[in-house]
Amino acid sequence: MNALRIFVTGATSGIGAATAQLLANSGHSVFAVGRRQAQLATLHPNVHTAVCDVLDPDQVRSAVDQAVSVMGGIDVCIPNAGLGMFDKLSEGKLEEWHHMVDVNIKGVLTTLHACLPHLVEAKGHVVNIGSLAARNVFPNSGVYCATKHAVLAISESLRIEYRETLAVTTINPGAVDTEFIAHTSNDSLRDSYAPEFAKGMRAETIAEAIRMAIEAKGKAVFSEITLRPDRR
Repeated sequence: MNALRIFVTGATSGIGAATAQLLANSGHSVFAVGRRQAQLATLHPNVHTAVCDVLDPDQVRSAVDQAVSVMGGIDVCIPNAGLGMFDKLSEGKLEEWHHMVDVNIKGVLTTLHACLPHLVEAKGHVVNIGSLAARNVFPNSGVYCATKHAVLAISESLRIEYRETLAVTTINPGAVDTEFIAHTSNDSLRDSYAPEFAKGMRAETIAEAIRMAIEAKGKAVFSEITLRPDRR
């Protein structure tokens, strides 16, 4: 397998950081972005990094330009940056809903918009990070589920419109043991959900699924990969 040129967002922790580390260790060229310089500095020494907020189109375009300059192009885009904030619809905070929509949908779209010309040129691969919530709706999670339904729809649109040009994969994880649940400001929900996330999958497990998908080039396209914690 030839080394791939990979652009990944939200790489300061969790799935994004684990993915950047694993793919760099696997010999791929990785350009990783996130908002926290200190965390980016802890990544694999071969990972190229830039501070970038996916809500700022200028920052995203600049980061993509840097990635292309450093790597010579982009074969794989992983717009991983996302968050979840859980609350009852009757008690949810409007500013949290808006922020979640901005990051989980607009951030993905902004990243894809900047990367698409390079991906098309390379006949590359988009790996979107969905969730079990992309196919299901759960209590106290309506807005989060809506954002992940949107990510799946974006994936399907790309698959249809770029069928002969791009591979498109949506990764749908269940609970993963990351700082994800810490964003929830509803104390009782956060405290009740935290133990389930703590018993969830490791971020490295999701990264392994991403590697399997992108390294299948020429053999098959994994349109969706759903992973759930093994409760046995």
